[in-house]
Amino acid sequence: MPDRDLVITAFTELAPNYEPTVDRELRMFWGVSYRDFLARFLAVAAVADGEAVLDIATGTAYLPVQIADQLGPRGRVYGLDITPAMLAHAAGQLAAAGRCAQARTGLVCGSALAIPLADASCDAILCALGVHHIGVPGLAVEMRRVLRPGGRIVLADVCANAFWRSLAGALLLRILVIGYGLALRSARARAEIDAFDHVRTPDEWRALLAGHGFTDIELHEVQPRFPWYPGGVIARAVRA
Repeated sequence: MPDRDLVITAFTELAPNYEPTVDRELRMFWGVSYRDFLARFLAVAAVADGEAVLDIATGTAYLPVQIADQLGPRGRVYGLDITPAMLAHAAGQLAAAGRCAQARTGLVCGSALAIPLADASCDAILCALGVHHIGVPGLAVEMRRVLRPGGRIVLADVCANAFWRSLAGALLLRILVIGYGLALRSARARAEIDAFDHVRTPDEWRALLAGHGFTDIELHEVQPRFPWYPGGVIARAVRA
């Protein structure tokens, strides 16, 4: 289970520069910009007019701002994040986005392992690039509880590949991770190292989601620029 306090400290540090930092990392690992990747993510999510959507680990509320218009006047999006500093920046983004985004978006400070929403209250749950900092089995249980029958989840995260699972790959990655931590003595570096063992392969994602009552599982893989970099995955699944 990732360390909650460490995650909060890490993202409090990162909040002022979250989007440019993640953009730089995605360009390095996957050769794609942050905004282009999230556009691909939202194409898979395909939110619709009138839906109730939950965005877990909403960060700066980039996704709620992007989908507010698509939800229409009857729709609603909730941005959930465990870090108050991230939500402060999210509030600023919503204010800049205008009345429509503000009217249709609610920001909530809380844990994805105890989602403060009623049972069967959401049509879709999104989580982009924050899953490895959450205890995924507990997250899967909570997502299923909050989703209406037939509702869907769309998750994006780093994923392990065949190289990571090889003996040589595991050894090299440990060395790289340790070096990253030594080079960047920050809570963010420690949080990423702490999350190292929570990164799954696409096959592991499929098995985990199926085991928690999700069906129609689709996995869209993102290839890394080099085999020793983490890959990516966008997972879409339906609550049975």
